[in-house]
Amino acid sequence: MRCECLQLLRALYDSLDHDNASLFFCTASSSCNLLKYEIDPLSLLVIDEAAQLKECEALIPLQLQGLRHAILIGDECQLPAMVNSKVSDEAGFGRSLFERLSSLGHSKNLLNMQYRMHPQISLFPNANFYQQQISDAPNVLCKSYERQFLPGAMFGPYSFISISDGREEVDDIGHSRRNIVEVAVVMKIVRMLHKAWQGTRQNFSIGIISPYVAQVAAIQDKVAKKFDKNDGFSLRVKTVDGFQGGEEDIIIISTVRSNKGGSIGFLSNFQRTNVALTRARHCLWILGDGRTLLNSETCWSSLVDDSKVRHCFFRADEDKEIAKAILEAKKELSQLDDLLNGDSILFKSARWKVLFSDNFKKSFGNIKSLQTQKFVINLLLKLSNGWRPRKLKGDTFCGSPIQLLKQYKVGGLYILSSVDIAKDTSYTQVLKIWDILPLEEIPKLVNRLDNIFSMYTDDYLSRCKLKNIEGDLEVPMIWKATDVIVQFKKNAESVNGSTAGITDGRSYVENSKVRDSLLLMKFYSLSSGVVNHLLSGNDGRELDLPFEVTDQELEMIRFPRSTFILGRSGTGKTTVLTMKLFQKEQQHHFSSAGFSEVKGDVPMHTSDKNVKRGNSEETGGTVLRQIFVTVSSKLCSAVKNQISNLKSFICAGTSTPVHSLIDMHETNDAKFLMMLDGSMDNSYFDRFSVGESSKGITVKTSPFAVHALMRSKEVNFDRFNSFYWPHFNSEMTKNLDSSTVFTEIISHIKGGLISGRIPDGKLSKEDYKSLSSARVSILSMETREMIYDIFIDYEKKKVLNGEFDLSDFVIDLHSRLKNGSFRGDDMDFVYIDEEGFVFSGDTAQTIARGIDFRFQDIRSLFYNEFLCDSQNNGEGKVKDKDQSRISEIFQLSQNFRTHAGVLHLSQSVIELLYHFFPHSIDILSPETSLIYGEAPVLLESVKDENAIITIFGNSCGGTNGGTMVGFGAEQVILVRDESARKEILEQIGKQALVLTIVECKGLEFQDVLLYNFFGTSPLKNQWRVVYGYMKQQNLFSSVEQKFPNFSKAKHKLLCSELKQLYVAITRTRQRLWICENVDEFSKPMYEYWKEKSLVQVRELDESLAQAMKVASSKEEWLSRGIKLFNERNYEMATMCFERAGDLKREKWAKASGLRAAADRLQGSNSELARVALMEAAEIYESISKNELAAECFIKLKEFKRA
Repeated sequence: MRCECLQLLRALYDSLDHDNASLFFCTASSSCNLLKYEIDPLSLLVIDEAAQLKECEALIPLQLQGLRHAILIGDECQLPAMVNSKVSDEAGFGRSLFERLSSLGHSKNLLNMQYRMHPQISLFPNANFYQQQISDAPNVLCKSYERQFLPGAMFGPYSFISISDGREEVDDIGHSRRNIVEVAVVMKIVRMLHKAWQGTRQNFSIGIISPYVAQVAAIQDKVAKKFDKNDGFSLRVKTVDGFQGGEEDIIIISTVRSNKGGSIGFLSNFQRTNVALTRARHCLWILGDGRTLLNSETCWSSLVDDSKVRHCFFRADEDKEIAKAILEAKKELSQLDDLLNGDSILFKSARWKVLFSDNFKKSFGNIKSLQTQKFVINLLLKLSNGWRPRKLKGDTFCGSPIQLLKQYKVGGLYILSSVDIAKDTSYTQVLKIWDILPLEEIPKLVNRLDNIFSMYTDDYLSRCKLKNIEGDLEVPMIWKATDVIVQFKKNAESVNGSTAGITDGRSYVENSKVRDSLLLMKFYSLSSGVVNHLLSGNDGRELDLPFEVTDQELEMIRFPRSTFILGRSGTGKTTVLTMKLFQKEQQHHFSSAGFSEVKGDVPMHTSDKNVKRGNSEETGGTVLRQIFVTVSSKLCSAVKNQISNLKSFICAGTSTPVHSLIDMHETNDAKFLMMLDGSMDNSYFDRFSVGESSKGITVKTSPFAVHALMRSKEVNFDRFNSFYWPHFNSEMTKNLDSSTVFTEIISHIKGGLISGRIPDGKLSKEDYKSLSSARVSILSMETREMIYDIFIDYEKKKVLNGEFDLSDFVIDLHSRLKNGSFRGDDMDFVYIDEEGFVFSGDTAQTIARGIDFRFQDIRSLFYNEFLCDSQNNGEGKVKDKDQSRISEIFQLSQNFRTHAGVLHLSQSVIELLYHFFPHSIDILSPETSLIYGEAPVLLESVKDENAIITIFGNSCGGTNGGTMVGFGAEQVILVRDESARKEILEQIGKQALVLTIVECKGLEFQDVLLYNFFGTSPLKNQWRVVYGYMKQQNLFSSVEQKFPNFSKAKHKLLCSELKQLYVAITRTRQRLWICENVDEFSKPMYEYWKEKSLVQVRELDESLAQAMKVASSKEEWLSRGIKLFNERNYEMATMCFERAGDLKREKWAKASGLRAAADRLQGSNSELARVALMEAAEIYESISKNELAAECFIKLKEFKRA
């Protein structure tokens, strides 16, 4: 049919007598077809809508031969030509020939008589767009031209109908806006007009105009084909652009925008406004939010004011029919309004706690349709109130016998849920939402969940299946908190005493990758605040919602007094610290009438009786002061980010969250001490000279000077080892390790528990030697005497060099604090309050030089310093039984980072520490994981080939056809020290991250290759002492090995070695490979692990090497680079930024690396240090990091440049 029509049109066109025609009608672009015909030259060209025709398009008809005159007809006050490209538009491509000639001063003839609009309609456009130059023609001034289509003044020739109850929203695509309430009003008016037309059969046409495509689509969807077949009743719905050049008897304008800020977007364009206001013949009715348009400070503000002056301003609810339509539309939207209202009855009446998973959160975010998202939230809300569908196709899917899962259809998707049990003040059934998926993806998830549910105890399953019916509602079952409810069978066996030790893989609840685990996945509680962020996207910002904590974590968060939290890596210490700190903040704001609109999303359980209140003149209210102190800048940053996100969430986005993947920080580990120092009358650093020719630059006036001073004057281990150690008496140092000596000086002689009570803060030689008799000591009295002699020499050299170490700074702070020179604000919680300190850590990871402590030591210090001293009765005795106020140590034992295979291996190292050094580490229960994983792999090279070469190849460049081959951003090679790292980097170039064990502490990776740890160990053959432990444990299954007897003095390095090994093992989330090039040294530990069946042995061939590599995206490299930068590993961070293609951060990291290198070189090669520092300063300047550049120039004594 289409082809036949086209053929007829062509035939008709060809039959036209072009040769004899004197008048042609065509578009500008098709005018070129006239050149094909032999016609007489045309003398006159008339271009209509010339102001809307691009200049280049107007040139087409101007090319016709013989033209003598051209007439351009147009209106510059209406829409110009459409240009999609912003670049072309800015270049003037959309300019018309009409505009060009007008700008050049060519005369224009104004057609000053309008024949379309009723005078009431033309009044505003004439005054505001045409400077009163337009007159009304006699035909529109005639009394008969005024027509009343509907009764009432609201529906006269001109009116502004204000709809304050509307709400603008972005459409599903996110490109346009709509207002459903305005849609409802438009439809009501159209129905009223149609009813009036049916009574009179008087023909008229209606045009509905909106500037937004989404609003036009919403109205068209409602109109559908209801009025298409009515002769005499014409209805058109178009955008403003689509209506240019058109006219109708009645025009209804829907302006859409409704907000408090007066934002109206491109509606503010006066040309678009002019087109919309000049399309009507008899009636123009404008629908909009009067308050929004009035606050827009555009021509629409004037329009609203004008309508009020002319008494043409009406409230929509003045008409009963329209008011009813608005009410019905609001009912459709009311559930969503209530979802965003924390005081909504929909939340207050909720009977079930609904927890949705991280997977659900991601799937929900991928739903493009806002309407579908609303339906999903509405369904979850109905479920939380106890509603259940009457017809549900059973409780099982895919032949599952467990009957615990239910699915609910929403559009084309299915929500998968189950009933679980949570412990709060009692055990309560809760509703868990696992995901929302297409039907074809449901069986796979059901199968995985059934495998988990099969590990539930029979009692737990039966409780989950119990139903409590109240009328038409299903409400949760509740049991006393004293009941014993065990979730997993393996835990029940442990409770009943049927199993002991570490369980095998058959008892694990889930067998999956850690990052894909359903059991380790975070769950979030459904609430108004959560819904607000889910639906609004928090203005496009990603926000971490507060997630549900475990029962054990909840107990620690609620504990009202001083808390000691000990847990290995990945057990949730940071979560507990964050929630405990934020809970106090939230309690305080509740008690002091702050957070007036708190959503209640972060639960508060404890009383606020411990919150200290103090008046603040500045704020006019109470102030709560908390401080979080840690040596780890990474942990401090993590807690800061989480607190910021929680505040932003609880305040519905009014607090800007910190984006850890955007901000990079160069933080100083001694920042807390610097804060204390700055809060006193005189600074510790006043005794040091900032620099020559630095008049006016003091500690008080320049914090940069202090930072630079600390970098140049502080003795850390690196400086101690490189600058001091070589100059001590070689007879004393030859049998000692520099790390051990530095640790003894910093942690014991100048930083021990006893030294804090001594006036000068330093132990005497006799007091220090006496420590050798303590049960925790591994150093003999003779060794301690040599260490003390080195300490005396060190102190003399340090004073002569005008330097200090961290202990000097701390001792001085203690002295000044005791003398009452502190002028800063009192802290209510350090960290929590006068009754609540919180301590957290893991002594299995104390591998930093200069650090040596146990949690029991901190607990004893806390008791002696804070409880005994503050509460003695004058006789040195504690009043009554207040000793009971100090809590036991809380232990976090469930690991959320990695799987059981890795945990078993790390526990085997801990067991060796328990055996050989029982007083160097806190004894904890073994960590547990619900996830089964493959055992770590011992790699054996084929034919003794170099394992690194086998994995990465011989090419140092590491490219293959221009593509980088190697490890990804979530993989790392761990080595012992800097020399081993450099050796690896020389072989593989930039194909992988290579970190030392000290550098990797606090970081985590998906995969870890621990390379040559035993081969580079200073213990060498002394690892054979492990055979002694194996013999005690009856772990020999073959020929017994010879081994030396263990001696604390002789094998003291074993403690540090085992802790380093533990840290290395626990850096991985998923895969761990251990590879050695010296079998002799690694053999004892390898055999130990093999006998305990903790490892698997694989031959490293090409196929395995290929399987080990995982590629990463630029975003992943960027994320890893920022983490490494914040850990001050600038060399590896530079490589990551290079792989990410981020040139600025690459330069930043390079400059920071040069600055750090300059600090290390300062004592040994000052000239090289100066060159490195100058290069760093210049790079900082090139990327506009002026403050950092200034610090470098201060150290270089370039004070003018600083």
